[in-house]
Amino acid sequence: MTQRYNRQIRYDAFGESGQHQLQHTHVMIMGAGALGSHCAELLTRMGVGKLTIIDMDIVEESNLHRQALYDEKDAAQMLPKVVALKEKLECINSEVDITAVYQELTNTNIEAIINEYHPHIIMDGMDHFAIRYLINEICHKYRLPWIYGAAVGSKGTVYGIDYEGPCLKCLLETIPSTGESCAINGVLPPVIYQVASAEVSELIRWVSGYGFSHKLLTMDCFKMNFKALNMNKLKNDDCDVCELGEYKLLNHPRQNKIEKQCGDAFLLRFNQKLFDHVDYLPVTVVRHNPFAKVMRYDDCQMTVFKDGRMNVYGIENEQQARALYEKFVKCLK
Repeated sequence: MTQRYNRQIRYDAFGESGQHQLQHTHVMIMGAGALGSHCAELLTRMGVGKLTIIDMDIVEESNLHRQALYDEKDAAQMLPKVVALKEKLECINSEVDITAVYQELTNTNIEAIINEYHPHIIMDGMDHFAIRYLINEICHKYRLPWIYGAAVGSKGTVYGIDYEGPCLKCLLETIPSTGESCAINGVLPPVIYQVASAEVSELIRWVSGYGFSHKLLTMDCFKMNFKALNMNKLKNDDCDVCELGEYKLLNHPRQNKIEKQCGDAFLLRFNQKLFDHVDYLPVTVVRHNPFAKVMRYDDCQMTVFKDGRMNVYGIENEQQARALYEKFVKCLK
């Protein structure tokens, strides 16, 4: 075994067998933002066998204070996060097989993605809660273990979930409606490091043959509080997902044309032809590259992507978003 990993191999509970298993494990990271980028860096340095990283966003200046490896040049060039991250990770460890997937994850494509890449385990690097219920369903359907992680403000949460449960739906029957997000409530970088480290720690337990801790880990990097709650007793014997095998999100795939995002942002979905025909819209293109175009319209800033997604910033409510969407659709006819 290479001297590169000597220090982690010396930890007896991990050892050479754990390293061997790690080097033969395919980890899929869903999201390449704060949590996803830090998890990817840790796993690359440790010598994971294969990484598949999925994300739909470009690097922005506001990402740089908390997201791993991205730099000012990446933001200036508006590089997709997965492209920039893959380049940096390959410089850290050329032995790791890294696949970058520049694609949005939705209930219309997540099953095809799983079937195409065949991961052994999934790590959560997403930045909104609803998508995690979809991950919960696909992982149970395909008997894939996954590690949930979230951070906002100074607080973080981690939980490793296997086929037997309790699953995410057992813990939270419905999507939380607190409205908390990094864009609204902010986030302190230390809690990102703590959550990502705890996610990778659960993965290390799993590859070493110990399984997940079955503990819900919560932390607050400002108040310096750390708790671990045993979750086995919280399994719901009537859970739609891990007991009844009902996958409501997977079995009823639909894609909303208009979706509220964090803060004052909305996501509008158009035909992918939009990217090459923005000149039909009453907008001013400020910057562009082969992956994205940044535009202005009235008091709004917009980023349109190659697949037809458009992030719009500066809209106050869904009524305004719908009016803008309908106006642009008419312009494109």
